[in-house]
Amino acid sequence: MSPFFYAKFNLPALLHLAKQIRDVSCSCDMSQQPLCGSSNWAVVLTFVDGVEWIFRCPQMYNDVSIQTASELLESEVATMKYIKVNSSIPVPEIFDYSSTSSNPMGIPFILMSKAPGIALSKFAWNAEPVNISHRKSLPSLGRTHKEKIMKQLGLLRARLSKLRFDKIGSLYIEGDEYHIKKCLSPALIWYTRDCLDEVSRGPFLSTKDFYESMLVTFLLHVKELSLEPHVFFAPLPKASEFETHSQYRSAVSRWSDYITVGNKVDHSSNRLDYCIAEHYLRDMLPSIDVPASTIPSEFANGYPLHHPDLSSSNIFVDEDFNISCIIDWAFCSTVPMPILLTTPSLPGPRDDIDSSSTPFFRSGFEHNTFDEQIWISAQRSWWFSRLVALDGLRDYHYFTELYTSIYKPKDIIDIPRLCKSARDEKMFRGLAAELRMEDCSVGEIAKHENDYFRVMKSSGKEAVARKLTLVSELNQGFVADKRLWRWLDEALDDN
Repeated sequence: MSPFFYAKFNLPALLHLAKQIRDVSCSCDMSQQPLCGSSNWAVVLTFVDGVEWIFRCPQMYNDVSIQTASELLESEVATMKYIKVNSSIPVPEIFDYSSTSSNPMGIPFILMSKAPGIALSKFAWNAEPVNISHRKSLPSLGRTHKEKIMKQLGLLRARLSKLRFDKIGSLYIEGDEYHIKKCLSPALIWYTRDCLDEVSRGPFLSTKDFYESMLVTFLLHVKELSLEPHVFFAPLPKASEFETHSQYRSAVSRWSDYITVGNKVDHSSNRLDYCIAEHYLRDMLPSIDVPASTIPSEFANGYPLHHPDLSSSNIFVDEDFNISCIIDWAFCSTVPMPILLTTPSLPGPRDDIDSSSTPFFRSGFEHNTFDEQIWISAQRSWWFSRLVALDGLRDYHYFTELYTSIYKPKDIIDIPRLCKSARDEKMFRGLAAELRMEDCSVGEIAKHENDYFRVMKSSGKEAVARKLTLVSELNQGFVADKRLWRWLDEALDDN
């Protein structure tokens, strides 16, 4: 697939720029498969002496505006340059960049060194059982290698903890000076949240202001933007929850049937559930932050830089699994200390944290002594951040884990009834009425259902989905999670 599939750009101008910088001729194979991530695409430039550079450009999709994409590029360049000068963390070297299309290439870009080593995503972090995997298997990482990588990620975060600023926000260059300005944290700008005018994006002078802004953004998203594919009481099934791949596929199919009936994703009832969750999250904020008295004096002032996407595709390693480079510093910002101390979830941020890897990650902070309360706050901040960013797929579970970690044991609290009983409160009755005004009409919902199930060509699937919907309306404790899908798999035979 040619890079021109993504954007037209002036290739001769690019080759001229690269030669001008290095005084060595280079070429670009336009038949190469572009390197693609969720936010960028890139191609490799090859010099006659074998040196390779990366020409990387933002993908112009609809998740963020053109202005925000420009700000992200500027901040990413500033962050990598700052880290290159002030830390031993391995990052690409920036040779040139432009945050707009006003340049000879005609598109925004970063021209930088190629990351040495191999992406960690070329290995399977969690080896899938044979009966679940349906893709060509990647070589699995051994336990020793994973432990080594987690310790290095702890060391990396420990180094980031020393790069501190007096405000929470993202890094920019003005002249020859670095400044913390508007915060480009994912929770404030992803999924077109950057277009929400009522949101304060800092820079923030306190942890409280930062968390408050995240909650405000979350609530505005819940009320005004699409929630697809999030249904609070129907988390998307995960492959690891099922014994075979066929069971997992069946669960996803039934989940899709279930959320289609009644247009559950963007229905006012689902939006109200998230609004109620926000109400409880606001009460929990003091327990997510960490008391200043428990923070070691060397970390008491300022906020450290944080890479929010330490996924396996952004971590490069050498043949001995030493981390050789960290890429993709977009969305980077300074953060409260507990967020930096959160164990990375691999292979990606949407995955759950592997508790067995946490001791190895924390050992990277071997020269620092943290109170246990800080580690508790770190875990709570992860659940909180995953939920309010709506970037995970297990919102009900994030809320449950956070709530029960702060209040009572899980066997005492009935989260579904806790949330659904709140609907009877005056403030939520009024909010429910407001949200219903934006619901699709009965006819629109019926058309959507008919179109969906006509393609499915199975009246039985629709019947099951409608019965489950009826049960959910009658039972306040109903949650459409793995327990339901496993039970249905045993009770029903689709073959």
